[in-house]
Amino acid sequence: MRRVGIVNAYTLPRTPGRETLRMRAFVDALAAAGWREGQEIAIDLIDAESDAEAGAAARRLVADGADVLHTFGTPITMAVAETTSEIPIVYYGAHPEGIGDATCSAPNVTGQVVKVPFTSNYKSFRLLRRLVPRARVVWVPFYEATRFVTPAMRETHRAVRERAGRRVWLRGGTDEVGFRTHAALAYVIGVEYRELVYSDTPELAPALEEIDPADGVLMLYNEPFASPGSADLFLDFAARRGIPLVWNNNPQIAAMGGFCGIGSDFVRLGRVAGETVAAILAGVRPRDIPRRLDESRMAWINLDTAERLGLQPTDDVLRCFDRHIRGCPGDPCM
Repeated sequence: MRRVGIVNAYTLPRTPGRETLRMRAFVDALAAAGWREGQEIAIDLIDAESDAEAGAAARRLVADGADVLHTFGTPITMAVAETTSEIPIVYYGAHPEGIGDATCSAPNVTGQVVKVPFTSNYKSFRLLRRLVPRARVVWVPFYEATRFVTPAMRETHRAVRERAGRRVWLRGGTDEVGFRTHAALAYVIGVEYRELVYSDTPELAPALEEIDPADGVLMLYNEPFASPGSADLFLDFAARRGIPLVWNNNPQIAAMGGFCGIGSDFVRLGRVAGETVAAILAGVRPRDIPRRLDESRMAWINLDTAERLGLQPTDDVLRCFDRHIRGCPGDPCM
């Protein structure tokens, strides 16, 4: 029996990775190709968020004789790829600022390069001004213990913190910010960019209080799921202060009470990953399967949250969203 090892990440709080829709699509795609769990293959899934957890998971799966590894998200993939250069790895993940692209181009790695739809270009990002007409500043925090915060970005923010005696939101338009493409997008659509690197929730909480609800928008990536308590803190803060919370590359945040989420179709990504793993199990080498650019898009908006924020999305804006949510329906995690 062949063995498939999975290192999973970015699941909603308290949701086992095996219950996510993307994993169901992955397993279904394998079965459709003739690789049925419990018959032709055994699947071992480990949920991991940090580099240390991902590395430990990879070492365990390698020791257990995995024939192929599947990973979700660039940071986890980088940690796993640094653990083995022999076992095939099938991933999907984004590479903002080029982060992780070289590591994920190794001969034993293939998969899908996610083109994050909301921040892929200014034409997509300008939807922010139509969503929140009062927006003048977009505030973007990053959890420092992930690969999306490069060593240079981490050290720059630390140096500024040491000078100020506290965590500081850096302004766009300077060489200090790490995500310069985001700062440039903000400039093009006419809003200011603020960037924060935080180490934990006690440090994050007072920094969030600097956001002015009169003109601020809070925009997040998925790495807060790696910081214990951060996702709940962001949701609670946004609701308490009346801040529009826009989650970049996670549409499901709208089902948790956030204003909206715009991202990739994770179910489709899971299905294609399953098809790729099936091809490798059938004998195709990863180096013979070029990485694909995924340009899928899925967007959800919470209309109850919009009303609480005093926002009235036009019909044209609503047509940009695949799903209009009321309340917190508690859907299965994608």
